[in-house]
Amino acid sequence: MGLFGTYSRAEGGAHRRLKTKPSRACVFSSLLLASVSIPYVSSEDTGPSIVPDRVRRHKDCQGLKNDRIPPQPKLVGADFAENASEYSPLSEKGATSAECKNGQAGGYPCNNVNLLSMLDLDELNASINNPGRKKNANDIWGWTDKESAREFAIIGLFLGTAFVEITDPHNPVYLGALPSSGDPTLPLFGIEYGLDTDWHDIKTYKNYALVVSEIHEHGMQIFDLTTLLTATPATRFKQTARYNKFGDAHNVFVNEDTAYAYAVGSDTCDGGLHFVDLKDPAKPKNRGCYSQDGYTHDVQCVIYAGPDQDFVGRELCFASNEDTITIVDVSDKQEPTQLSRSTYNHGYTHQGWLTEDHAYFIFDDEMDEFTKNVPTQTYVLDVRNISTPVLVGAHTGRTGAVDHNLYVVGDLVYQANYRAGLNVLKIKDISKAKFTEGGYFDVYPNDDTNNFNGAWSNYPFFPSGVVIISGMEQGLFML
Repeated sequence: MGLFGTYSRAEGGAHRRLKTKPSRACVFSSLLLASVSIPYVSSEDTGPSIVPDRVRRHKDCQGLKNDRIPPQPKLVGADFAENASEYSPLSEKGATSAECKNGQAGGYPCNNVNLLSMLDLDELNASINNPGRKKNANDIWGWTDKESAREFAIIGLFLGTAFVEITDPHNPVYLGALPSSGDPTLPLFGIEYGLDTDWHDIKTYKNYALVVSEIHEHGMQIFDLTTLLTATPATRFKQTARYNKFGDAHNVFVNEDTAYAYAVGSDTCDGGLHFVDLKDPAKPKNRGCYSQDGYTHDVQCVIYAGPDQDFVGRELCFASNEDTITIVDVSDKQEPTQLSRSTYNHGYTHQGWLTEDHAYFIFDDEMDEFTKNVPTQTYVLDVRNISTPVLVGAHTGRTGAVDHNLYVVGDLVYQANYRAGLNVLKIKDISKAKFTEGGYFDVYPNDDTNNFNGAWSNYPFFPSGVVIISGMEQGLFML
């Protein structure tokens, strides 16, 4: 197979995952094998594997298990300034603000991106802290109250989900946290293999937050965000409701235009799309599955408004399915239809986002930098013809860091690239996968290697233009 692989149409019948021999370098690396001794038999071996299928197939995020490090201190603020000759918070707009000067914002490398403020892991865990338990951060999302225009960061933690008001981004207010609905110290998927889960995933619908996790029997927490408007700082919140038609899930996406949530990587639907009707957000309803292409790691679903006239007005989901980008028409929840599957010389197809004109899908591969020792690769799929997408190329980044989550706003691509932090690309010629770097903010100054530390994700959709980042060992950054 060449660099950009082959394309295949939707065939009849279910596809058996995995479609190609998988790379197990992440979860089954020598370090992890040494620490938890998980036997594994590949799909080409004759003997059965004693590792459950869901553990084997969900391999990418387990790479961070090998790279766990303690929480890192702030590299801004009064304590940091005591030993920093060129930084003083007294000359900044907030106690943890730092203007990007000469390639540095306090102790963080940067270019064209200023640090407005940050909260560390101790601050984020204050209302749910459990001594001796991990405090790491993971996914991040945001919410804006339409009536007041107040803005809030929502960040996943090992023990739950924290809420921070950032209406004044130089002076954030920690409002508190929602404890997880399950025990995060239990083994991953409830199976005794030593793989406890580190992450939650959050999306919003209207005035509600939806929280999923791979914690055993976690379900989907539903939280009324208007509670934050009158909350006292450091509140220990309670969930508004809980959806229990799946136990654990890796991720969730919300299409606000159709009032549907799509849980993916769950213990239902063969890990594919699990449809949740949100017309009454406090009482969500199960509306079926799409499981034909097996496990989905991440997804974006839209009312399609791109150049392919055959599908304009249809609800299409663009799924990152480990080794393919799979496009599914979910307009009819009773009969979802696979429209195309596109593959390439993959490591692990992780996540992506459409350009605003729905003509191209920009996505990241979480394992290529790790297994092939190449610089950060950002892939572009031409989806102007939904039935026959074409992978037009890949942009090579400035560092060798692993890319994790990206989002598109206008002609800018906001990437959370683990140890390289936030990287902002400007689209130059999307038809040829040509980008220029517009700026960056590095939350992990030690290095930019292909390890699984630093920036987990970002949220660039606030009306104010503030971008927030979650640093796994660092905390919450407002930029």
